[in-house]
Amino acid sequence: MNKIRIGTRGSKLALKQAFLVQEALRQTGGTIDTEIVVVHTKGDKVQDRPLSEIGDKGVFASELEQALLNGQIDIAVHSAKDLPMTLAEGLTIAAVLPRGDVRDVLVIPEGGRMPLPAGSEQKAANVSDRSFVIGSGSRRRQQLASQMWENVVFENIRGNVDTRLRKLKDGSSDGIIYDGIILAKAGLDRLGIDSEREEGLEFYPLPPEQFLPAACQGIIAVEAVQDSVAAMLCRIITDSETELCFLVEREVLAQLSVDCSEAAAAWCRQEKDGLKLDVMYAGNREQLVCEVDSYTGEMEENRAEQLCAGLAMAREAAKNVASIESL
Repeated sequence: MNKIRIGTRGSKLALKQAFLVQEALRQTGGTIDTEIVVVHTKGDKVQDRPLSEIGDKGVFASELEQALLNGQIDIAVHSAKDLPMTLAEGLTIAAVLPRGDVRDVLVIPEGGRMPLPAGSEQKAANVSDRSFVIGSGSRRRQQLASQMWENVVFENIRGNVDTRLRKLKDGSSDGIIYDGIILAKAGLDRLGIDSEREEGLEFYPLPPEQFLPAACQGIIAVEAVQDSVAAMLCRIITDSETELCFLVEREVLAQLSVDCSEAAAAWCRQEKDGLKLDVMYAGNREQLVCEVDSYTGEMEENRAEQLCAGLAMAREAAKNVASIESL
């Protein structure tokens, strides 16, 4: 193989993520050239409806998968949280890069109002009684925001990161006045967007223990044809700890039979006392801790033990939140 063709969506963030994969491949010291190939997806083309209304099981992935199967590209780069639960037949996740920041971020106009904390009985004198309007079509974010703040309502907002920020800055879009929007911090970080570099906006990261991230949020996944040369070449750039969390969080979704369109969240991480997993489904929450040795990257037996423990923990957490929902 003389060149790896890297398929990606055409947004700034998608291209940035593809460039990160391209750079990771270059850092391996190999001699294979790489090329970025832009593929337009259904999720990019339909911008006037919430993702849940256009069948977002793979709306950002299906065209990329087809391009892989047709031989137009050799690998496809995804935001892992947008992956459908079942990949197209013959495809596999060949690598995941080190995970970015898992947090969500509340973005408001500079000097704008803040939502009131849940249970608050006080109202600042300069805050009107009208609801705090958050631009978000994510059921997970809506669920969590309603638990975290008082008097919040939600309006759908589509478009890439720049488009959403512009709509917030403009103060009104299609007759809707947004008081804030919620975005993934990993995406903002990759685009170099923060309060210091984005005039007129304020950014407030939300604690992940309270505002649980989507499963696989902050993870860049590389998809390829199973057993292909490209898939084997990409294995060297995968991050073992991120891969473990990726597999555990995907297992939670599989056990719940849900995808990123549902009010579900899963956050796995390795801490001193072992693996910790937080899961939310339809407002029900569960946290489990599994004591396993830290994975050093040198002991395959340790790796297998950790993966088995993580998958068992994912199944138990999913069973617990699902059984609460059924009561």
